[in-house]
Amino acid sequence: MRVFAFGIVLALSLLAARADAAGTCGEKKMVVQQLISHGYKALAGAWPWHGAMFLRNGRSTRYACGVTILTEQFVITAAHCTIDDNEKQRIPADRVYIKVGCNNLDANDMHVQQHKIDKIIRHEGYNEGTFEDDIALMKLYTEIEFNSYVQPICLWQGDTTLSKIVSQVGYIIGWGLNETFGEPQELNEATMPIVSKKECIDSDPSHYSKFYFEPKTFCAGYRNGTHAAPGDSGGGMFLQNGQHWVLRGIVSTTKLIPDTLNVDANSFLVFTDASYYTKWIISAANITTSIEIEEDIIELPPSSRPPGDSGNQTNLLNITSCGKDTYPSGTPEEKKGYLNQYPWLAVIEYMNRKTRVLEDTCHAVLIHPSFLVTAAHCVKEKRLSIIRSVRLNDFRLDTVNGTFEIDGETTWTTTTRILVRRTFVHSNFNNPKFANNIALIKLEHPTTANPICLLPKMSILPPPNQCTIIGWKKNFRKEKPLTRRTMVELDDFSYCQSIYAEQNISLDSTGGQMCCSFLHDDDSENCSHFMGSAPFQYVRGGQFEGQYFLAAISSFGHSNCWRYEFSDVFTNVAHYADWIQRKVKKNEK
Repeated sequence: MRVFAFGIVLALSLLAARADAAGTCGEKKMVVQQLISHGYKALAGAWPWHGAMFLRNGRSTRYACGVTILTEQFVITAAHCTIDDNEKQRIPADRVYIKVGCNNLDANDMHVQQHKIDKIIRHEGYNEGTFEDDIALMKLYTEIEFNSYVQPICLWQGDTTLSKIVSQVGYIIGWGLNETFGEPQELNEATMPIVSKKECIDSDPSHYSKFYFEPKTFCAGYRNGTHAAPGDSGGGMFLQNGQHWVLRGIVSTTKLIPDTLNVDANSFLVFTDASYYTKWIISAANITTSIEIEEDIIELPPSSRPPGDSGNQTNLLNITSCGKDTYPSGTPEEKKGYLNQYPWLAVIEYMNRKTRVLEDTCHAVLIHPSFLVTAAHCVKEKRLSIIRSVRLNDFRLDTVNGTFEIDGETTWTTTTRILVRRTFVHSNFNNPKFANNIALIKLEHPTTANPICLLPKMSILPPPNQCTIIGWKKNFRKEKPLTRRTMVELDDFSYCQSIYAEQNISLDSTGGQMCCSFLHDDDSENCSHFMGSAPFQYVRGGQFEGQYFLAAISSFGHSNCWRYEFSDVFTNVAHYADWIQRKVKKNEK
């Protein structure tokens, strides 16, 4: 049986090359899932260590494989990517160049860097027939400049035993052929569980016994149609370790269907185990620094477990019915109605200490039958008012029960009011100023309303045209505001940081905050912000098709919303996943 060699990216922790970069490898600077086939589009900056390898042949140029950034001068790929399939000879360095910081292969964005290759260092043991030692380094003529879109990965440290990572889910990235065998220009990403040697070889002994070299390789895959494809070769498999991502594997080979020579999407992928070659990599690339990897903290993301796994969760809090969309899959958000569409959206009611009148000034978002998430500044005790209750399923803030005429149709709704039992403010709120702006509200009794889904820690965000902010805007008119919905886009965090730094406000560069833009114009004469803690949400795809996930909640912005150079700052809810999960588990009874 023939085998097709190709590369995919696996996400794991890697080492930084220079002393000043130590501890910063494998960190996403942008807050940004379809297997490479049946995968998800990746946002620019979501995988800053992944690059593209191109081959020149006369006047023509073609994309060949994926690469992973190790240092300013070295990238790593599969050795088979440096062999010309047609001429059956090693490709000289002067025919190769790479691009880093790119998301679309055709786009020429400002953050894309192109570098020529000075030297190709193939592993001396590489076998073109069996793909043993399928690993290579490429030294660049010029140094890569690291920024928000371009970063090095971390190298694996510590115990490399395969049993330590079996069932862990890694991320793979690439521009390989998609499920329709077209060539996608946009970078795709997907998740894939690592499997044991026995499970891999037992799935097809006659095939995998030829290409599995313990402990130099490992297998991964769901065997459900999620697979790498031609063009994904050389990319890495990445695992997350705390704040860092580490390189564990390099896409090497897969199995083909004999009659068609198409990839067998129900087979496992074989990866070169990069951890086995750590000493070779460090020596060849002259890497002198590393980070320590705590083996026990590599955890399987709840939303990435293989289908049928007993630990399968729809979201962080294991609520399988969360975030249900009432519209058919693919319906544009702007075509959806408001009433009963977002049952997790709530307004916090405050009791004025003097007048005893209830006031609305902040949002909260239902994430569990008994818990809502909100901004910390929304629940800190105020001099003139005290938090009393929340209202769910409201539409216009001056009504509790109401009949509304919307698009020519009459709709009736009833708002649910539930008393607040307790609030939990993050212990580091306002340290530094405006940072860690997140809190939980526990209800007096559980609600039957459907909560929104939560992402696991360090999750990526979807394309901008899928993201919306919903809630109520502040205004100074006589009529009370109706629920509003606005499309939102992520902004460059580095630029946003610099603008706010001029106002002596330091933004959290560890991932706790993100900067976003959306239209503030209510009409030609009015401009207003949403009330505090407005949710930034989107409908997720893949196995979570038709379910809303909460990405962030609004934190602060410039008081003058005409000042468009100031992005609005949001709290990245996934960054606090551990804190949320711990608080809910401890206090849900």
